[in-house]
Formats: sequence, structure tokens, C-alpha cells
Amino acid sequence: MEKKILIIDDEKNLAQFLQDILSELNEEGDDTYTIEKAFNATDGLNIAMDFKPDLVLLDIKLPDKSGTEVLSDLKQEDSDIQVIIMTGHASIETAVHSIREKAYDYIQKPLPTKDHLKTLVKNALERRQLLLDKKTLLLELSEVNETLEEANLVLQDEKLLVNKRLKKKFLELSRLNTFSQTLLHYNDLAGLIEDAPKKIAETTESGGAILILKEGKDDKYVVHSTANDVSLSPGDTIKVGEGPFGLVNNKGPWETDEYICCPLSFGDEALGVLAIKKKNGISADLIATIAANLSVSLHNVMLYDTLKASYLEAILSLIMVQETVDPEIKEHSQRVSDLSLKIAENLNIPQKEKNNIRYAALLHDLGKISPKKIGGAAASARIISPIKFLKETRNILKHLCENYDGSGKPDNLSAENIPIGSRIIRLANRVEELRSENKEKTEIINEIEQGKGTLYDPEISKTLKALL
Repeated sequence: MEKKILIIDDEKNLAQFLQDILSELNEEGDDTYTIEKAFNATDGLNIAMDFKPDLVLLDIKLPDKSGTEVLSDLKQEDSDIQVIIMTGHASIETAVHSIREKAYDYIQKPLPTKDHLKTLVKNALERRQLLLDKKTLLLELSEVNETLEEANLVLQDEKLLVNKRLKKKFLELSRLNTFSQTLLHYNDLAGLIEDAPKKIAETTESGGAILILKEGKDDKYVVHSTANDVSLSPGDTIKVGEGPFGLVNNKGPWETDEYICCPLSFGDEALGVLAIKKKNGISADLIATIAANLSVSLHNVMLYDTLKASYLEAILSLIMVQETVDPEIKEHSQRVSDLSLKIAENLNIPQKEKNNIRYAALLHDLGKISPKKIGGAAASARIISPIKFLKETRNILKHLCENYDGSGKPDNLSAENIPIGSRIIRLANRVEELRSENKEKTEIINEIEQGKGTLYDPEISKTLKALL
């Protein structure tokens, strides 16, 4: 497969040096690497219009236009293009701006070793291919759904003429279409895993469903979620090769006395097993179709979660900058996160919301990296505002200083109007501050009692006291 690389750098010798190194990739695999050069922004953008590169190595300082402007222009033309920023003066501002404009990475001159550079280029090209493959899969799934919708319309027009069997098939297709449409709206892996068995049980009108997923690379299969009355619970381990649920290498559905099971896979990658309780009228073909749709969604959401993790790691790297000045900030944020999650688990908060609470707790002191040291959760919320998937996290941080009685800031929210994550982290953060001051447990509990109903949520206060 041909891979196209464009180098934009006004240092002609360096550009030629990069071209010579990357040309060696043609001798290291089956892919073909075509490499073009430009020595200013104007020529680079003109070449990119015709050349349509997969990857651009871009100097941050060019004679006619800044590299960040070129990055923005390239992304407007092709949102999936991968760009590696090259700079002789790395800074936090450069890193944040590169992330905001969705650059793949940035490297500082003098450039890394030859092998490091080749690896970085290969990884960027692989990410580009993953994004293109995801778009193709979503388009194919959308076309399938459109076909199903057209079929449903035809069946509706002719429903008075069809027999009972065809009516039943129509209902099955309609539910399947609804299920497929629902899967398209998930971009959170925890939410998809938690909801999938319930949605499948509703779609098939069965007595229950079990979602078993592979963990790690060592063929370990674990029950992740269930719906209704089933014989397994979340956390149960499934032995590969043993019935009734461990026949993960089967190519299609298999039946037990109580369940119809089907492997979940994407390409050659095994993802897990779907088990649905038997009921009259549920066919193995229907289960196989549901499993295929779920497999595609799991793969896509896993890919999206990987991208989210990359963004989050970039944000967390900023905390490491502050850590050089205040070594306690990282440990404090982790302790607040751990305590907040314990409270959330005791309150039976859904996994998706727990993820948002975890992000907010880890990032609540991010504002302290400001050069003006303004600190505060509001500053943290502003820093993460460009990252769309942290929208709920941003809302939690925004209302971290609200008081339960409505006397807080910024919006004077009270009681249940304050996001649950804000109420939890507010109290967990205060407890960890008191612990860092070596306060005794009785002193901490006394402060919680004094603030209960005014500063703190009474129910969360009660839960935290039990944990302490």
C-alpha cells in the first residue's frame, strides 16, 4: 500500500536529510513510501492539495506563515491527516496548541534518532489508517441501516397482505434496526458495556442476556455485564474451551439447554461472547446479526476510547509540569480520585458517570499550572474546554465550589441541582486536605458534620463517614 509523506521545512538540508531517512522505509516492508518536500508554507499547502499526503512533518517556524496556521489549514482540508510538529523551541503553549489543533505529536530539534523517527512516522500512519477504516465501517453500517429502513417501509405498505410469519419477521427487523441505530450513538465504552445486555434483552424479548469480554492478551474472558435473571454475575471468569460459555473459537452461534451463544469478533480479533436466554421465536441467525452489530460497535468505541485516552494523557502531562514545583499535586489528585470513586461505588452511580467523576477528580487542580497561579476548579474547567469528550467533566469542575444550601459559586446551585460528581469531589477533596494537615479522624468527621446540609450533601456525608 502506498503511504504519502510531505516534509515542510525551510531548512533545505534538514528536509533532504529527513527524506533520505524516511526513504529507507521502502526497504523495510511491503508498503511503498512516496515523499515530497516543500520549503515554505505556501508551496507546502499547494503540494498538499494535489499530493494528498497521509502524514506531514511540519516545521513550527516558516518564513511566510506559522506552522500552527499551516496545521489548521491542513486539518480543514483533511481532518484525518496526521501532522508531526517539529520545533526548536518546545513549550507548554506549543504542546497545548498542537493538541488543540489535533496534531499527532510534536518533536524538538535536534531530531530524535533515526529509529525513533521511523517508529514515530509508522505509528502516525497506522493511526491515520485506523481513522479511515473506522469511517468506512460507520458508512457501511449506515448503509445497512438505510437498507433496513427501506425494507421496513415496504413491509409497512404491504402489511395487510402478509401472513403472520412475515409480520413477525418485520417486527424482528424493526427491533434490530432500532438496536443498530442505538449502537451508533455510543462513544463511551463503559456505557456500551453496561447497556448492551439490557438493549439486547429488549430487542429479542428474551429472559436475559450476558456480555462476556476478553481481557488482555492472555485469553482471559470475564463477565462484564448482565440483564435480567441469568446464571452468571459480573466478575465471573469463563474458562476458554469449556461449555457452555467458553467455546470462544466457534465460527458461529451455538446452543445450550438454556442459552444461545455467539462469539464476538472483529476481523481476526476475538472480543468476547454474547449469551441470550432462549425463547420461542429467537433464531440463531438473529443472535448472529446482533452479535455482528455489537462487535463493530465495541471495536469502534474501543478505538474511540484509545483516542480519548491519548487526549487525557496529554492533559495529565500538564500536571507533571506543576509537579516539578509542587510534588504533592499528583498524589493529592490521585487520592481525591480514589476516595471519590469509593463514594460513587457505595452510591451505586453508573459506570459512565463514575468515569466522569474520575476524570474531574484527577484534573481538579489542573488550574494550578497557570503562570499567574490563579488555580481553582474554574481554571481547570477552562483548560480542558477544547476537548469535547470531557464536556461532562468540565461541568463537574465548573460547579465544584457550589454549596449544598445554594450559597456557593458560580451559579448558586443547591441540593440536587448541583451535579452529583461536584458534590462528591467537593467533600472528598476537603477530606484529603485535612488528611494532609495530619488531622485526626474525629476532627475530620466533626468538620463533615458541621458542613452537612450547608456546604455538603447529607447523603454523601453519611456515605463518607461510613467509609472513614
